[in-house]
Amino acid sequence: MNSITITISLPPKACRPNGAHGHWAAKASSKKQYRSEAWAATAAEIKGQPPRWHKARVEIKAYFKTARHLDPDNLVASLKSAFDGIADAGVIANDKGLWPERPVIDKDAKNPRIELTITEEP
Repeated sequence: MNSITITISLPPKACRPNGAHGHWAAKASSKKQYRSEAWAATAAEIKGQPPRWHKARVEIKAYFKTARHLDPDNLVASLKSAFDGIADAGVIANDKGLWPERPVIDKDAKNPRIELTITEEP
């Protein structure tokens, strides 16, 4: 089975469904930057060879600075811009075919991050 793993920063507050209050333009800019970050990480991993899978699942590992963190549903919703960036890089033909698994959430005070493993589904 084919898979790739990328590491990106934690989603900004503007990407959170319950934590983003502010001007729409600031939220849009933040989401665009996060999408670009995911695209760049994915493009670097696939080295210009987009697989264009039809269906794939995404395993999410989130590492926060503290034990306080987003609940799993909000975390997945916060990653929508990242999933769009993965689709932009050509890993999947359409992001409708990208299915997130229930995230694993842990603490890493020194290196907070999101690790996404995208695996082709038959």
